[in-house]
Amino acid sequence: MHEGAIAESIVDILKQTALENDLKGIVKVHLRIGKLSGVMVDALLFALEALRTEEKIIESTLFEIERVDVVAKCNICNREFSFDDETEMALICPSCGMPLEIISGKEMEIVDIEGV
Repeated sequence: MHEGAIAESIVDILKQTALENDLKGIVKVHLRIGKLSGVMVDALLFALEALRTEEKIIESTLFEIERVDVVAKCNICNREFSFDDETEMALICPSCGMPLEIISGKEMEIVDIEGV
């Protein structure tokens, strides 16, 4: 379970952003987390909730999490395929049988930070 360390890293980034922009608090944070990132969203939210008592800067922060579907592309026939359920994903192009390259679904990023 590495979500605790990820949550601490997110809070460190928020604290640094607040410091650089003279913010008193963080109101909202928008995160994008790919379905293949290995991050368990519920565990991450639990870890962020636990940090609220220690970190005044996030005591009333709304964390919005956008889950990113897996998209893969065939580099031979240039077709893209989207997978809603990563457990049913096959990384072979159904058109030409060549391996697919994953082009999204692995990301874990802070998209936007709103502060006061």
